[in-house]
Amino acid sequence: MVVWVQSEFLVFAEALGALLNSMGIDTVLQGDAPAEVALRDLNGIRPPFPPPREIPTVAIVRSDERDMVALIRQQYRGYIRSTDDRDTLRLALEAVRRGEIWAERRILTMALHTVQDPELTSRESEILRCLARGMSNRGIAMQLSIAEGTVKMHVSRVYSKLGVRSRSELLAKVLRQP
Repeated sequence: MVVWVQSEFLVFAEALGALLNSMGIDTVLQGDAPAEVALRDLNGIRPPFPPPREIPTVAIVRSDERDMVALIRQQYRGYIRSTDDRDTLRLALEAVRRGEIWAERRILTMALHTVQDPELTSRESEILRCLARGMSNRGIAMQLSIAEGTVKMHVSRVYSKLGVRSRSELLAKVLRQP
């Protein structure tokens, strides 16, 4: 894996590059070299964050939850806190390289809660909130005291109204919204 390390502080970028190199990860500090993932230092920067690079980007942050939701909604593919360890850093970079999103479940849930669609019925909105919490159809049925088949019908309608075909497409739609 090749990671493009970005920071306004050259000494930090070089130190981070050295850390990644010691972990067996190749790094570049210039944007003209090919890289698979960008690692961008956003410590001390508040939303709106600078847009992510043209490759999947992981941010290094020291922010509150609302800022992290904003980061995900701005199409950063993940974040790590500046207090996270090197194992977390590696896992985040590898996940983003595979096309996944690296964020805490509650941050993704908060991002999903921002989906607004006036066409959803109150029950469909309830189903959407359950989907945002990562619940299975069976779990939704148990929580709402309805049949699993009824849940499937509501999920299908939610997908249809929001123009998606799966939970992952629903998340992707949220991430693309301005």
